[in-house]
Amino acid sequence: MVDRSNQRLNEAIENMIRMWDGTIHGQTIRNMYDNGSDYESICEIAGIEYEDYEEE
Repeated sequence: MVDRSNQRLNEAIENMIRMWDGTIHGQTIRNMYDNGSDYESICEIAGIEYEDYEEE
């Protein structure tokens, strides 16, 4: 099971999915998010700086 405990990053990813809704890019991110890809992989595809959201 993939850790989805980073609420700030979840929100950023979900916002990205909403922004790109109806596009291949948005569907790719949604598929990765829903199918358990790790945060780093999703951020790389979505263009989100993972380091800005890393929890300590």
